[in-house]
Amino acid sequence: MTENVYRGLATLIDRGFEIVVHADLATRRSPDGSQGWGGHLQADREEDFELMAEVGAGRLRLPDGREADFDGAGNEIGSGGLLVSSGGPAPF
Repeated sequence: MTENVYRGLATLIDRGFEIVVHADLATRRSPDGSQGWGGHLQADREEDFELMAEVGAGRLRLPDGREADFDGAGNEIGSGGLLVSSGGPAPF
């Protein structure tokens, strides 16, 4: 399987707020053959670092308008970073 990769700006949507993030994402296939995606999101503005620490799951919107839900896989508290994963179709 060819891995699809997205690196660029995106918008994280969670509980009514939106955070501009730098996304480093890739698709992957699990051992059972299902496809998912995941990677790292980094808040663009330091003012949003605190909000990022509270994200457990949300929605990601790419600049072209495509969106997908994700789960937080690991929160880097204080860094503005968030590891995410999803078992659904990738938005890229």
